[in-house]
Amino acid sequence: MAESVSRTVGYLVDVVTRETLEFQYNPDEITDEKSADFATIKIPGMSHPRYQFVAGEARRIAFTIVFFKGSVKQKVAWLQSLLYPQHEKTMLKSAPHKVLFFLGDLYPGVICIVRQVRVRYFHMFDKDSLLPQHAEVEMALEEVVMKSVSCSEVRK
Repeated sequence: MAESVSRTVGYLVDVVTRETLEFQYNPDEITDEKSADFATIKIPGMSHPRYQFVAGEARRIAFTIVFFKGSVKQKVAWLQSLLYPQHEKTMLKSAPHKVLFFLGDLYPGVICIVRQVRVRYFHMFDKDSLLPQHAEVEMALEEVVMKSVSCSEVRK
């Protein structure tokens, strides 16, 4: 995990533990999607329905990060841990931790939940331990927003 993080390198910060995972390589591509939910109102005799805005869907940010050599298994496990809650004996103690996503000026600390971690290990495995030496991790994050955002705020 990273001690001091450069602004030119993407990274995630666990908001509870403050642990940081710096990306070894920045993603080559990022998908940033948002949609809105509308109720369809069918009016008898009309050629088209009317639409009523219900609510916005979550903003979803997806990308792939690559780990090559070093503590590949440990970094992947850290990312996967962000999908799990904490338990105290048989009781739920807390939900999975939120993260801050940083990638330069494009994502200057977006608070998110981790929705998916999909890992592909490649042919490079340590000859003695068989631990992976190369992994691609597809991440899907969803932005956490505590108040409604208007269109004028998005355009700033």
